[in-house]
Amino acid sequence: MKLIKTTLAALALGATTITFADNDHPILTPMEPQAMGRAYTEFLLAQPDFAKNSGFDAKTMQLIHLAAAAGMKCEYCIVAHTAMAKGAGATDEQVKTAIMAAGMVAINSTILYGNQYDLNKLKKMFGQ
Repeated sequence: MKLIKTTLAALALGATTITFADNDHPILTPMEPQAMGRAYTEFLLAQPDFAKNSGFDAKTMQLIHLAAAAGMKCEYCIVAHTAMAKGAGATDEQVKTAIMAAGMVAINSTILYGNQYDLNKLKKMFGQ
């Protein structure tokens, strides 16, 4: 299992941090339905430029991706973005912190949503 996760992380790392071979994503392009007309693949191909132009360094961008992955509970994404964050210089503590931040947002959201807290009241508190 560890070999599978390591292989998946390595494939994802290669696919998102270097130029795509043959203008395809090695994992996701084969899963794209023909009806999409390569629109999904084009979106995938644009992701490295988005990351480069985002204003975030590679480590921070990968920690953001990791926090989102943890919040969505995407095992595939967690494996890949943990490896990419560490490859970009993130420490184990930074990885844990990004995951904890996602968890804190999730629990607070659950409390607010479940109690049907007035969204307009919250917006006023934050000057919106």
